[in-house]
Amino acid sequence: MPHIFVEFSTNLKEHINTADLVRHVHDAAAEHPSIPLAGLRTRGVERAEYLIANGDHRNMFVAVIARLNADRGKDSLLEVRDLLVQACKKSLGGMQQHEPIALSVEVQPIDSEMRINENSIRDYFEELT
Repeated sequence: MPHIFVEFSTNLKEHINTADLVRHVHDAAAEHPSIPLAGLRTRGVERAEYLIANGDHRNMFVAVIARLNADRGKDSLLEVRDLLVQACKKSLGGMQQHEPIALSVEVQPIDSEMRINENSIRDYFEELT
């Protein structure tokens, strides 16, 4: 935990390396002291079917959804949100100034009583213990 989904429109790949976008988001989340690297899962989700605003094929989007344990506290969740926004902007460069692109980042707190999490990754990588 946490789980991060980096969703993006297919046409974004014409402008940036989306694997780099996913890596930047993952690395940014890992910078926060409340996020253990062994529990971090980041997924790139390319969307080929979408409509944005007026439906113009040039419109693009990046939507990051981070699901984190609410026990971290609101301040930590806001800090993670801001790190993720910065990572996206780094990957996008100045695209927002000359391309039609929508960027959104949302942190969704998870009630720890409502989930079960089992993870053996630490058992296999000494540096994660």
